[in-house]
Amino acid sequence: MRLHTLMTARPRGERAMRIRYVLLAAGVLAIGACKDPNRPNLNNPGVDDFSKITDVSQIQSLTTGVLASDRGQHTAEITRSEIVGRDAYIITGSEPRWNTELLGETIDASDFLGASVFPYATIRLTNIGIAAVKATDATVLSDQQKAVTIGFLQTFKAIEYMRVMETHDTVGAPINVDTPPTDPPAPLSCKSDVLHYIVALLDSAATNLSAGGEFPFSLPAGFSGFDQPSTFLTFNRGLAAKANLYLAFRNGPGSPDAAALAAADAALAASFLSTDPADLDVGPMHNFSSNSGDATNGLYGPPASTTIRVNPRVLREAEAGDRRLQKIDSANALSASDVSSKYVFVNYTSPTSPVPILTNKELLLLAAEAKWGEGKMDSALVYANIVRVNDGGLTADANNAPDAVLNRILYEKRYSLLYESADRWPDLRMFGKLNGSEPPAGVGQERGLPPLNNLPLPQSEVNARGGVLDKQCTTT
Repeated sequence: MRLHTLMTARPRGERAMRIRYVLLAAGVLAIGACKDPNRPNLNNPGVDDFSKITDVSQIQSLTTGVLASDRGQHTAEITRSEIVGRDAYIITGSEPRWNTELLGETIDASDFLGASVFPYATIRLTNIGIAAVKATDATVLSDQQKAVTIGFLQTFKAIEYMRVMETHDTVGAPINVDTPPTDPPAPLSCKSDVLHYIVALLDSAATNLSAGGEFPFSLPAGFSGFDQPSTFLTFNRGLAAKANLYLAFRNGPGSPDAAALAAADAALAASFLSTDPADLDVGPMHNFSSNSGDATNGLYGPPASTTIRVNPRVLREAEAGDRRLQKIDSANALSASDVSSKYVFVNYTSPTSPVPILTNKELLLLAAEAKWGEGKMDSALVYANIVRVNDGGLTADANNAPDAVLNRILYEKRYSLLYESADRWPDLRMFGKLNGSEPPAGVGQERGLPPLNNLPLPQSEVNARGGVLDKQCTTT
């Protein structure tokens, strides 16, 4: 889905528990899911579509559909996070809400922004797929193949919940949604419960992926090096480290959860974390293409005409000589909705450039965050400096005062993951810096306003609940 399409078309606001779900078509048409009567209808999946899997090609359709759906959620989340995080603008007179809402005080729950990054259609598909794989005859899938396929689906199910929490925070989210669409909405769970659920889901996926063997389906080129259970497991463990850090700092940076920090360390040790500077950009990616029925990279914009702009703060707040600013170029100036920029991103050189999902440089900085939470400032600096020196081309930092180390980590994350990750918004929130103070104390004001804390629940979800948004909570 191209970003200029997102600016003019409002994404559908699915009512998470009570409507018939529609999977994003991107990538699904390319495999002919709707033409082959032996393959399930991924454009409108129901339990009957997978009640009986009789051919391995159905597993390929299922996994391709999950990837295609997450791909759209991934780019949508990056766009929104980078605008709120003061890294990006979308400047267009035809759709001012990109800035009036994301850089404003509130978001209309009924519009295209309020209904976004709530990927319960993808979660629904993973639930249907997991049930189907479990019920598949042993002549189609062996027990080992069932286990690793379920591990793959559980991993992406966890990713979707992580996207919900990164963008919605304390609004809460429904967990127990594997119910008939005609049932009442599942209860909203609090942030802590959802984070515990994500961690448990990733751990369950890891157990299944440890069954070994090979996947009974193929993954796209962006997953090269992570396309079999044993290597995909290292991706899963990287995600588990990230989820455990969210859990560790769920109540802010002042009193992190020691058990969650220890779990993050263990997950990082089992991930694809590497201190080799040559491995900074290693990690699985989402692919795009211009083929009929597929999707192009929604984060790409032709420099001469794009409305996707760099927030000038990015240059103003960078250290002199930071070579990560090579991701930015000058273009014609654009102004609208009280914002202006003459700078464009050049991370992505074409509409088919891949987008990273998780990279080694992010894992290094997650390791730095874990060490900071444990009070090990020198160790935290070691990880942060690997990225700073080798990605930023800057001199290593030796200031091991706790505040200085945290600011160093967040600076390196901002510039190394610039416009390729949604981390900035949840990071600022997690470490108590999502406020209108100027950096490094906060993120700064835009349009005279402090930053938003979160996206709202979509209006359709609110309506389905009759306006009752009480949350259940069993953990603190």
